[in-house]
This record gives sequence, C-alpha cells and structure tokens, in this order.
Amino acid sequence: MNITVITTFHEPGMVQYGQRFIDSFQQRVDPRVKLKVYAENCKPIVARPEQVTVVDAKEALPDLNAFKERWKDVPKANGTCPWPARRPRDHHKAFKWDAVRFANKTYAVFEAAKDPNTDILVWMDADTYVHSPITYGQFRAMCPATVWLSFLGRNKKWPECGFYHLTLRTPGSDAFLKEFQRVYDEAEQGIFLMEEWHDSYVFWEVLKKIRTQFPQIKDFSGHLINGEGHPLINCELGQFFDHLKGVRKDEGKSRKKDLLKPRPEQYWNEI
Repeated sequence: MNITVITTFHEPGMVQYGQRFIDSFQQRVDPRVKLKVYAENCKPIVARPEQVTVVDAKEALPDLNAFKERWKDVPKANGTCPWPARRPRDHHKAFKWDAVRFANKTYAVFEAAKDPNTDILVWMDADTYVHSPITYGQFRAMCPATVWLSFLGRNKKWPECGFYHLTLRTPGSDAFLKEFQRVYDEAEQGIFLMEEWHDSYVFWEVLKKIRTQFPQIKDFSGHLINGEGHPLINCELGQFFDHLKGVRKDEGKSRKKDLLKPRPEQYWNEI
C-alpha cells in the first residue's frame, strides 16, 4: 500500500522548523514512504526528489484560496471570539477561533485525499522531527488498514492533530472527509455552529459524529493523556518522532519533563 505523508508551512516556518523536518524525513524514513509538502511562498531544499515532492500551496489548493478570500476580513474567522461574555476565561485565546489560519492544514488533507495513488494518507505537522530510522513496515504498522483512522487522542480535551492517518477509499474515511470538508465549505452551517473552530476542535466534532457509524479507529494516546499533555512523544510514535509544539520550536526538541516515563531510544536519553 502506498503511504503519503503531507504537511504545509510558510517561509518563516520553513526557516524555523520545516526544512529540518524535510531533512530528517529524507535521512531516516524508508524511501517507499513519500512526503508531499504544500509550501506557502517558499522553496525548501529537497535532496531526494524521488521521495519528497514540493508543490505551491496557492496553485494546488484552490478550495483553500476560496475559503480564505471569503473569510479574510471577517473577525470571527480570524481569531476574534464572537461571544466573549460566554467565554470570559479564554476569549482572548485567538487560535481557538482562527479558522483562516488553520484551514491550510485541512484543505491540504482534502486535496491530497483525492490522489488515487495514495492508499494511506498521513498528516504530520512540519514542526515534527524524525529522530530515529523507520522502515516501511514500521510505518505501515502504525497506520493499519484494519482501521480507517488513527489519531492522537486526549482525555477531556480535543485531539492533538500533529499526526493522524486515514485509510483512503473506505466507508469511514469517505464519510469523515465528506463531512470534514462540508463544515468548512458551508462554514455558516458548519464550523461557525461549533463552540470553537481551530482545526483540532473541528476534527474532533466531526469524528464524534462519524465514529458512531464507523467505530474502526485507533487512538494512540487517549488512555495516556489527560488535558493538554504531549501525546505524540508518549505513545508509540515517540520511538521515531519528536513534536516541537509551542516554545519547543525555539528549543529544537521536547523536554525531559514532557515524558510521562523514560523512553529507551537514544534520542530521548540525550535530552
């Protein structure tokens, strides 16, 4: 089965973390696993073009362009909480209502899922770092075809969408992708009816609806993480990947205290 990993970033992101992700991917991921980068106004360096493809996000994602054009001047779609009195404790957290900012991720997934040559589609945030070699078989085992979705769950909180996989052309993934895109394309009858509309919250609301009919999913970390946490590095994915979320981008790696228990891999022992 053909595995395609996708990600996206702009030029500042490329400089800070995106190029490092590409370099580590080319160095340590089995070349049978492909990487497709939706680049926003930047040109990352690719050493292995047979494995890594870079496309211009503006040219490749017309539906994203239409979404941004429609909502670019609407405050509620760009980080302004529409009901601050109802959310007195967190209405200032603009990311929760920044649909335009996070739409890059979702529309890249919608577009990549149309590729008939991809069987397993994996989203990975570009602030990921591949710290240890991973074979095709190991990658395949993390994304089994027996489930239509694997994701980073968190107890009492929306999932962390730094990594998830979809087994394409299955009833579950078809239904999920159809509804996921609908709530963006028909935003007034979709995401703006939700309590928040950053991509992870929208992902969770759609998944809760779809999984009742298609329960064949894999949660990497819901049993491990309560609240915020750092799910990727504490589940099986941590044996190969680090996720430099938040201020960790500046530090270049996650922190020892992010681990719920010690990991055996050399990378983690050197932190």
